[in-house]
Amino acid sequence: MEKYRFVQLDVFTNQPFAGNPLAVFPEAEGLSDEQMMKIAREMNLSETVFVLKPEGTANSQQQTVAIKQQTANGQEQTANSEQQKSESRGQSANDSAQTSEGKTQQVGAAFPQFEIRNPKFPLRRLRIFTPTREIPFAGHPIAGTWNALAREGIVPLPEGGNGWTRIHHEVGLGVLPVDIEFKDGVPVQVEMTQGKFEILAEIDDWQEQAEFARALGRNREDLDENLPIQVISTGLSSLVVPIRSLADLGTCRVNSSLLGELYTQRGATGCHAFSRETIEIGEARAHGRFFAPADNIAEDPATGSASGALGGYLVHHGASGIEPTEGRYKFVIEQGDFMHRPSRINLDVGGKPGAVEEVKVGGPAVIVARGEVYV
Repeated sequence: MEKYRFVQLDVFTNQPFAGNPLAVFPEAEGLSDEQMMKIAREMNLSETVFVLKPEGTANSQQQTVAIKQQTANGQEQTANSEQQKSESRGQSANDSAQTSEGKTQQVGAAFPQFEIRNPKFPLRRLRIFTPTREIPFAGHPIAGTWNALAREGIVPLPEGGNGWTRIHHEVGLGVLPVDIEFKDGVPVQVEMTQGKFEILAEIDDWQEQAEFARALGRNREDLDENLPIQVISTGLSSLVVPIRSLADLGTCRVNSSLLGELYTQRGATGCHAFSRETIEIGEARAHGRFFAPADNIAEDPATGSASGALGGYLVHHGASGIEPTEGRYKFVIEQGDFMHRPSRINLDVGGKPGAVEEVKVGGPAVIVARGEVYV
């Protein structure tokens, strides 16, 4: 039997056993689609991530043989990996630039060797699975995966080990940038740029609004009538339902079958109920609860993709409650407290009301477990 190692993290938190759990398989080459799906069901978390080489590198015989990274003194060195440490000590930086026709260095046992010829060349490809299906993009899996990979030496460190490094990765939406903040060589935050903010549909019929409220165990009068019920997206669609008060949000009693039917009929992947009342005073501007019963996720403790879309929604409707700084709105969305897994998701939205241009979502993660799966 083949064995594949995994790391489990709690994402959008600095504390173990809070935030949103995530399983990451850093070297998933060799797993079939069916095996990935079975493993995701076995892990039974809201998402499991399988890390692969970028597409287009597998069949190339002329690729250069090392990933190069810039060190503080500007020299090019081969990226760290466990196998590299054991097999390639003592080689010079120039050795790492040789092609497959000459002497080579291995960069991770499961990964074909390649060179970053362009700063936007994806460093890795991520495949993201819920317990029921593969999805093209999600927030907390990206934040957690790159926290884990940065700890393994895959990400180039900034000068002195402090500051930000930008890399690119490949997901179902395409190639997107990821920014990673380091302190003393340790990743402390991962910030992802999401897709374009879009409003896909609006629920403006009074009876339909009442039906959504009923599916959440609320009355229509509990909705925040200053904001619309809409299907929104920054890469993964969600149906956002504004609730008048934090108390009403906290006492939602979801009718899973009805809610799943309602949001899937409108092309959404889940329902994001939220209130502009928050638990904490300061940077927090909304408290959200995300329900995805159609994916066997009764409630998600931290949902980066939906929170990114919600951040865009709040700015689009002029409802963020803050003034921008140099055209950017920076605030926090709370989630998970009613599940006893408090999560804090950092939002950075560029643009203005009615014209959102960019949405970034970020946060920390902590490793809570390591293990192996036998296939």
